[in-house]
Amino acid sequence: MSVTLESLAICFQGLLPALLFTSSQDGVPNAAYLSHVDYVDPSHVALSFQFFSKSRRNIEENPFARVIVLDPDTGQGWSLRLKYVRSETTGPVFERMDLRIEAIASYCGLKGIFKLRAADIYEVLDVEAVPEEKGTRCAERHTAQANHPIFTIRALQDFGERIQRADSLESLVDSILAGLEESFGFRHSMILVPAEDEGVLVTIATRGYAHDGAGAEVRVGEGICGMVAEARKPIRISGLMRGMLYAMAMHRQAHEPSGLSPRWRIPLPGHANPESQLGVPLLVRNELVGVLCLESEVPYRFHEEDKASIELLGSYLAIAIQNMQLQQRAGEALVEGLAAVPPDVPVSGGPEPGMVVVPADRIAGSPQGVAAAPSRATEPRPRREVVYYEDDECILVDGEYLIRSLPARILWRLLTTYDATGRLEFTNRELRLDKSLNLPEWKDNLESRLLLLRRRLDQKCPDIRLVPRARGRFALVLQSDVALSSRP
Repeated sequence: MSVTLESLAICFQGLLPALLFTSSQDGVPNAAYLSHVDYVDPSHVALSFQFFSKSRRNIEENPFARVIVLDPDTGQGWSLRLKYVRSETTGPVFERMDLRIEAIASYCGLKGIFKLRAADIYEVLDVEAVPEEKGTRCAERHTAQANHPIFTIRALQDFGERIQRADSLESLVDSILAGLEESFGFRHSMILVPAEDEGVLVTIATRGYAHDGAGAEVRVGEGICGMVAEARKPIRISGLMRGMLYAMAMHRQAHEPSGLSPRWRIPLPGHANPESQLGVPLLVRNELVGVLCLESEVPYRFHEEDKASIELLGSYLAIAIQNMQLQQRAGEALVEGLAAVPPDVPVSGGPEPGMVVVPADRIAGSPQGVAAAPSRATEPRPRREVVYYEDDECILVDGEYLIRSLPARILWRLLTTYDATGRLEFTNRELRLDKSLNLPEWKDNLESRLLLLRRRLDQKCPDIRLVPRARGRFALVLQSDVALSSRP
């Protein structure tokens, strides 16, 4: 073959449908559209076998076929003369093609319906350009791309230095997303971690979106992030009716009931019509630490080399995130041992300069009903109505959803402690020892829950803040009156 299959990699991303030509043993021809042609090696491709069709019957009678794939940049068509070799129902080629079909189907709520029956492997006998669609921009684009690689040694060094400077989980995840943009040009990204509820991921950091989206949840197996978590393999999707599929998925989410009230759901950030997505699992010894997702409005923005490089970086980032969590926890124990500060005694430092600390109202129905420290403020202050729904373990502030699950229990514990004792400073260790919070004894991910809570407070009510004081120690900063009440 004068033209190599590697040089046609862009034609195998599924952006434009391919045309498959077969003929029966009697020579009766048949043409059909094909959703996906996958690159296998320099002399083989795989065609998706999803339905029993005329094409399939023809192949069983006559193993020779021809497929035309299109370059989405130039419209250049390439004709591949094929010979059927075998069908695979397991293995890396089948799993890669099946994962892509499942990921796309999940967008329109059809996950599990479109089944890949087999990956049909064909030997490529010859490749030639389709004359009437011949163009030149394809080669120019490939040449330009080759001359401007993204993952240079310098870019990787800059990215690594940025990661090493992070001194907390919050600064680490922010540095990862900032580095992906500034070093490699990936402007839209997000990191999700396993939530307290089994089978759920929660967003802890985003970059490049108008809507921050911290706290947005997806189920494992739902959308590209959920599919990456379920398969624990990278997924790359480009174009091909993505806008329609995405809209169908959003329509379904808006009309079907879920475990969480729709008005309490935080929408996952993202483009209205994403053309390209790349998700990679963050794994440490096969344990899912999180999912990194990149998104672009540019068709086939993420090429094979991007996928391989981001997958490699993902291994490094997963270790960095897990190490930071372990390091923070170890540091908290050391600080606790040296300081031995009684949890019921306010520590030195107090409120920030210029901060207004005001007493909270009594909790409705509370037997304690102790007013907190006297106010030093004289000017009118804003007032927040904080309601904790016990059955849903959910907090609303001024009638708007704030947070649920473990972060909600933590915030409620902090506010009620302040209301009862006036204490403003807390430690991670005392939260871990508080049995009412029901933290797991091992790998409680407390740091990521506190990070999520801080970001939700910053978004929804910035006059209630959690400010780090030292490793494993933070302050509750109130710049408004807070009225607390709990409901079933």
